[in-house]
Amino acid sequence: TTLGGDAVTCSLGMRSANKLEQDNTVGAFNLAREDCLELRQEASDLLEYSNAKLGRVTRYLGFLADRTRKLDQAALETETRITPLIHEKKRLFNDLLTLKGNVKVFCRSRPLFEDEGPSAVEFPDDFTIRVNTGDESLTNPKKDYEFDRVYGPHIGQGELFHDVQPFVQSALDGYNISIFAYGQSRSGKTHTLEGSSHDRGLYLRCFEELFDLSNSDTTSTSHFNFYFTACELYNDQVRDLLSESRSTALKVRMGVQESFVELVQEKVENPLEFSGALKTALQNQSVHSTKAIVSHLIITIHIHYRNYVTGEHLYSKLSLVDLPASECLLEEDANRDNVTDCLHVSKSLSALGDALASLSAKKEPVLSGNSRLVQILADSLGSSSKILLVVHVSPSASNLSRTLSTLSFSARARNAELSLGNRDTIKKWRDVANDSRKELHEKEKEVSDLKQEVLGLKLSLSEANDQCTLLFNEVQKAWRVSSTLQTDLKSENLMLADKHKIEKEQNNQLRDQISRLLEVEQEQKIKMHERDLTIQSLQAKLKSIESQLNDALNSSDARSTIGSESASVISTPKMMESTAESSSVTKRLEEELAKRDALIEKLHEENEKLFDRLTEKSGLASSPQVACSGSKSVFKPSN
Repeated sequence: TTLGGDAVTCSLGMRSANKLEQDNTVGAFNLAREDCLELRQEASDLLEYSNAKLGRVTRYLGFLADRTRKLDQAALETETRITPLIHEKKRLFNDLLTLKGNVKVFCRSRPLFEDEGPSAVEFPDDFTIRVNTGDESLTNPKKDYEFDRVYGPHIGQGELFHDVQPFVQSALDGYNISIFAYGQSRSGKTHTLEGSSHDRGLYLRCFEELFDLSNSDTTSTSHFNFYFTACELYNDQVRDLLSESRSTALKVRMGVQESFVELVQEKVENPLEFSGALKTALQNQSVHSTKAIVSHLIITIHIHYRNYVTGEHLYSKLSLVDLPASECLLEEDANRDNVTDCLHVSKSLSALGDALASLSAKKEPVLSGNSRLVQILADSLGSSSKILLVVHVSPSASNLSRTLSTLSFSARARNAELSLGNRDTIKKWRDVANDSRKELHEKEKEVSDLKQEVLGLKLSLSEANDQCTLLFNEVQKAWRVSSTLQTDLKSENLMLADKHKIEKEQNNQLRDQISRLLEVEQEQKIKMHERDLTIQSLQAKLKSIESQLNDALNSSDARSTIGSESASVISTPKMMESTAESSSVTKRLEEELAKRDALIEKLHEENEKLFDRLTEKSGLASSPQVACSGSKSVFKPSN
């Protein structure tokens, strides 16, 4: 009875452990399902919020886009209104310069050097230079030369460029401009054009002014481009100063159709790039002192303007020319070595003087002569062009002859201008110029007001674009957050699905194992029941044998002593037989008990293995251990 009770207790312990394991697995699965549902609900809420916010941002972006279109339309309308005014301003400005004369001649004198002695020039006013000829035979040995502007030794580069600036503005307006630097050697031509590290010359100042003016005039529908060319003219032979370093660059034609030259042009987008290109050209220039005196250096800035609304395209040039030294015109300075060079220079300067004189007299100059300089600058010496001649003189008395020659050549360029008429005629033209200046000032004010309006519209458009950019960034951020959440939810769902699938497979495996164990348990129960029946029958037999043995012992005492020997002889075999049978039954009983203990121990080991596996799968080791410890006490066989 005790053994049967132990087997039943062991079976109940195994069933309770299996049920507890199943309950734990189902509980974990339910918790995972609830977490998944919560995450899905949170993702749905976030997606709904993101879609709502995206809708609001999209509507606001549409509003901003509509406002941007309106601002663009207003800017285009304003630019359409301002374009005729700008053209009128350019026309008036050009007319003003034309009334002042297509040819302007400035005169500049450098300071005296320490070893040059006394000065031979004086500066009575800003338009006259007085030269002491030293001719005592004359009543007045001093001779006056009048120019459009005279700069004494104390005038710096900035004040000179202030008077050059209108020519730069005219070049940006679409007219060809030429600025010539003329004078004897060591008179300051190179300083005027190139300047120094701390005081820039006309090269850099002109391009900086072009760059600044173009930035102020550039709109969203118009654009300026600048190109740079440089060449040296020596004995009517042209040498491109950029061809060696930029052989693969684009080229541009300069000059008349019959005798043009192709020069490498380099695009320059800011003053720094222009400075680099200019430095390269000057480094490639001839360094031989004699050759440099008789060569021409032509630096040209090509200006391209395009308006994408009106389709207008303008092309103009600003040429800065460093002419040869004026002493080449003096025959006494020529020797056998440089007589050919001086002849070429004399022919070139004479042709240039003729062209300037024709322009001063309001005549179309003849540009198809033999001078290569005039041919190259043909489109910059026409009637619609503007020319500025900056004459440089040396104040030293030792250079008097060269100074007089330089001033005589310069006076020839503006003789026709001086013969326009008397003071009344000059006053009349000045009144016309003043009226034009007033009209130009009014137009400039109107243009300035419209530009301010355009700037305000551009500012509003910029602010709208900034808001669009911020909102677009916010939308992108919301989309990224939504995408990240959706990605996380998808990965979480995939992980939960994989985990659910694995747990389902594990549960199926556990169910299969439990079913197999239950089958084994049922078989073991049947076997144990059969063994219990066998043990009960053996115990009954044992009790019968014990009762027979007791009866035999009791009956032997009542017999007589006479038949003791024969009775003993007869009963002894029976007792021995009974004793042998009892010992055999006892032995069989012990063997059955040993088998039962071995079976119970085997079941106990299998139960322990099963609980260990369940503990590893579910991670709930505490309950199985308690159940296992209880089962150990149940399965422990009694002695």
